[in-house]
Amino acid sequence: MRDNYIKITKRERSAPVYRFTTIERLLNMVVQKKNILVTPRKWDDPFENALAMHIRLLRPDGSTSHYPFRNRVYGQCWTHTKETDAFWRMYVPKGSGVRLRSTIRKLYKSLEDKCPVLYASMACFIGKVDYKSSEEITCLFNSKKWVNNNFRGQGTYGHVDTLLLKRREFEPENEVRLLYLDPHNKDHGDFFPYLIEPSSVIEEVTFDPRMEDIQYSTYESILRNYGFAGEINKSNLYKAPDIEIRI
Repeated sequence: MRDNYIKITKRERSAPVYRFTTIERLLNMVVQKKNILVTPRKWDDPFENALAMHIRLLRPDGSTSHYPFRNRVYGQCWTHTKETDAFWRMYVPKGSGVRLRSTIRKLYKSLEDKCPVLYASMACFIGKVDYKSSEEITCLFNSKKWVNNNFRGQGTYGHVDTLLLKRREFEPENEVRLLYLDPHNKDHGDFFPYLIEPSSVIEEVTFDPRMEDIQYSTYESILRNYGFAGEINKSNLYKAPDIEIRI
């Protein structure tokens, strides 16, 4: 029987996950006490959520339509990778980023606890991204088994699975995704916010290693003034080593 932790074992639920984002988004989270998921329409890769955004359904009479639940989907991307130079440079402007640390269980529970519908099991999911070639993804969508699961059986789980597909070229991202699928097919626009207590979800905030120390101290004070109780530090990725060589 499937649960709402997709491709995640019970032991892995306590594993740390990380999110590289901007200071502005972090401050919005801490001040407003909201976590914000976004529609896959705003994701860059055209293969992202291909089912909801791009695929056309061909009916026996020759007519076509889009997947009926294409506007009900919201997600947020995290990673198992703690830190790389590429992550800081890819995901945040120079010197103005942060890395958030949570766990898979804390993320999922934060969404489940504030789920706006009666049955969270139909709406809230978290899962590992499965990386496949473009050909494998296309072949999957053309298989009878996949069609049966999506349109004649496990429709919700089938839709979740498509949200956890990505091309193999992106495998270094090592992603985990927090997902909300509105069971009433309600379109919330581009964003789906829900209330959280930031200190109970975010265990650590790490500031950009390129940030000036005075900026770091200022942002640290702001977070503390708004009640954030988690660990706060600055990455030492680019810190010069202190090495002595005996001669």
